[in-house]
Amino acid sequence: MWQKSLSPQNLSDDEKLALKKAPSLRFRFIVSGVIVICVIAGIAINLIFDYSRQLADLSYDRLLRSALLQMDENIALIDNQVSVDIPWSAFATLAQADEDRVFYKVESLEQGFITGYNDLDSEPPKQPVLDQMQFYNQSYSDELVRFAWLERHLTNPESAQTVRIILGQTRLSRERMASSITQRAVEVVVLIALVAIALIMIGSHLVLRPLHRIEWALEERVKGDLTPITINTPKETHHLKVAINHFMARLQKNLEQLENYTADAAHQLRTPLASLKALAENARDNTSPEKQHQALENIVRQCDYLSQTVTLLLNQAVVSHRLQTHRLEPIDLLEPITASCREHAVPALHQGVRLSYECSLQEAWVLGDSFSIQQMMQNLIENAVRYSGHQKQQQTDVIVRVEELSKIYRIQVIDYGDGIAEEEKERVFERFYRARYDIAGSGVGLSMVKDILDHHHAHIEILDTQPKGTTFQVDIDKLSFFRGQI
Repeated sequence: MWQKSLSPQNLSDDEKLALKKAPSLRFRFIVSGVIVICVIAGIAINLIFDYSRQLADLSYDRLLRSALLQMDENIALIDNQVSVDIPWSAFATLAQADEDRVFYKVESLEQGFITGYNDLDSEPPKQPVLDQMQFYNQSYSDELVRFAWLERHLTNPESAQTVRIILGQTRLSRERMASSITQRAVEVVVLIALVAIALIMIGSHLVLRPLHRIEWALEERVKGDLTPITINTPKETHHLKVAINHFMARLQKNLEQLENYTADAAHQLRTPLASLKALAENARDNTSPEKQHQALENIVRQCDYLSQTVTLLLNQAVVSHRLQTHRLEPIDLLEPITASCREHAVPALHQGVRLSYECSLQEAWVLGDSFSIQQMMQNLIENAVRYSGHQKQQQTDVIVRVEELSKIYRIQVIDYGDGIAEEEKERVFERFYRARYDIAGSGVGLSMVKDILDHHHAHIEILDTQPKGTTFQVDIDKLSFFRGQI
């Protein structure tokens, strides 16, 4: 079983340092929730404060209105003089706010001051309108006072006057009432906020539980177990589970490729090493100088073949690694093809093969990996040269041709050798399959070609060359709108 990485003692120093610096998802979730709740609570408290003041003003303004109307009812115009008899009930109404002081003033615009506080000169903030009562706050006698203001006409058959009544009350009772309402409401809001924070802390544990389940499922596995995770997860973590499963599938594929590469290396090296040993023993046992020289020549050829095999295996490993780790990018297809032709032109001539390159294009942009495509072309050209060069009696040709079609670029590697039988065309891409054992080869090159083309989503087809020979035809998609993208 794997050791539990959850235990701090099972972590390395670097892992402990990384864990210490790593941000906490749960902490972020809780802090974000607390911030949101605090903002909402602050807004609610501010609204409650404003509402409590409005409610207190509404309640006490009713008393102030009642008292002012009682005073207004007892104002009359007698003998062209304004007469005021303020009833005790008006002050009794305001006496319900026993902590507050009351100020009033009654005056006539024609007659002047009549009764009350003569220095009470208060004007409403809005334009006065007859018979319309206004309420407002103003400072008077170093106190903030709530005023009720009313102005109306008094008429009789002989005269008419305009009377103004101003009645004020300090705000102590109002403030106490608003404070009481605010306090109770704030207590409720704070309680709700604390409950919400507690629920967020509990919810954060429940929300993160699926992640812990995935972690536990991985921790409980034995070494080498790369099977997909099958536990049920919510939709929010389903994509994470799928991504982990895809990653483990790629890792499993890489391990299988590594095992295949090890097996390939053992398979490819066993035979030439055994042959090299036999040749060396033969050279040791022969006493004839001519036979020893011939045996040494065979050893040199076998060493060259062994070197080629090792190079091929190394290139296969590099290509396999690049296909797994490098993304396809825009490349000019002609560059790796041209490089491969130049590299094999002289060795082909040494084998009696004339390698030619036919292309009228200036550029051919595709989405691919330049190194892998060059390895593909090298294998196709080497294969064509090998199966054409064994005809020692005459020189033969191998043609590499690149054409542009509507949506693809077509690559053809044409040889005029003996060709491939129809029943063998599908098998030549199998690993270690060789159609002919009288010609040197490893049986790995065309298999690697197929892997490279599959990775590039390209298509390969084996055709017959006329009058004889084989044509390997590769179709690879163009990179659409490349110029516009760069």
